[in-house]
Amino acid sequence: MNATQPAEAVVCAGDTGINALATVRSLGRRGIPVHVVAVKGSPQIASSSRYCGSVTEVRDASALYEALRELGEGCVRAPVLYVDNDRMMRLLAPHAAALGKQFRIVDAIADAERLTDKAFQLEFAGAAGIPVPRSWFPRTWTELHEIGRGTGKRLIAKPSPASFSGASRAGFKALVAPTAQDLARQLRPHVGSPGEVLVQEFIDGDDAQIYAGLCYRARSRDLCLVLSARKLRQSAPGAGVMAVGQALDVPQVREMTRLLAEKLDLRGVICTEFKFSRRDRKYYFIEWNPRPAYFQSLGWKAGFDLAYLAYCDHVWPERLAAGPRLNGNGHYWVSLRADLMHFSKAPRRAFEIATWLPYLRRPEWAVFSLDDLAPWRKATKQLAGWLSGNAVRAATLNRRPGH
Repeated sequence: MNATQPAEAVVCAGDTGINALATVRSLGRRGIPVHVVAVKGSPQIASSSRYCGSVTEVRDASALYEALRELGEGCVRAPVLYVDNDRMMRLLAPHAAALGKQFRIVDAIADAERLTDKAFQLEFAGAAGIPVPRSWFPRTWTELHEIGRGTGKRLIAKPSPASFSGASRAGFKALVAPTAQDLARQLRPHVGSPGEVLVQEFIDGDDAQIYAGLCYRARSRDLCLVLSARKLRQSAPGAGVMAVGQALDVPQVREMTRLLAEKLDLRGVICTEFKFSRRDRKYYFIEWNPRPAYFQSLGWKAGFDLAYLAYCDHVWPERLAAGPRLNGNGHYWVSLRADLMHFSKAPRRAFEIATWLPYLRRPEWAVFSLDDLAPWRKATKQLAGWLSGNAVRAATLNRRPGH
């Protein structure tokens, strides 16, 4: 087989598929054949892409390994394997050695248990000399209430590693509260025990003080590439996934991300998040993900195509010789659904002129693309359902006594 002929890429798509969609489009537009593996009935949109050549649907995520094993057995040339979410990485971790004989694996699934462990992340970042917010892993509601005695700051709760085990998944990204008591009230509908969450002091500042590093450390050569960015808005003010972001060159964020990748001796993808505190002028470590970020397509216009860099590292390493030419400023990324979620919680932002400037600067859209409309049509139907559900809930609330 000709060495320049592209090998197939296999992309495991999580529930939303936005991350996987970026990988599918990145590779498919270059003529690389792409196969998507997804859970049957999930709302993922990656398999709707015109650049998705074929699809395997599994009954649930626990069947993922068997599906991949069968796919690998049918390939003459080892495909490049991408996994777009932490839960699938952890489920595949026990099978990493077997998959490594059939696939060229982009993400560090063999070490997924450790790398997705929030307690390990915080300890490692602190040992590397990076500021870390005060953090707790309360086991009981009493311990959660006791946290309030030791801090006067707002608190933020996130799913802990326990929420990724087995079939368990947390129903929230993050919750912010002024006190431990209020945090407990918000958590109770989501978790059976505080042992399922990580609690931290909330670093003061708005969404625009949150910075990210998108990093690829090559296996084929000594090359560590990092693009820095910042969030402008999140799906929920103060906590959530990126709704609007901007590629922005921040040397300190790039260097901290590179430091973590090198100290971990991680080859492949790591995406970091930090929050800048204006009070003490420090960047505080928030988390990392050992796989591409939800907003990885933010890097495309800035010359940083994470999925393609990984593909070249495994298939065409000579194309990585010089690395990409980065232009890391002034490029925007927008997730319309996440932004509407933001406005539903902070409606006044929708009436500010500055809010809409990224929309007018030719952003990279999370879903919409003129050359690939099917994912956008599917996502639009899902968005209409979400908006309709919100309207019904609001109407029901308004009809209750006292409203």
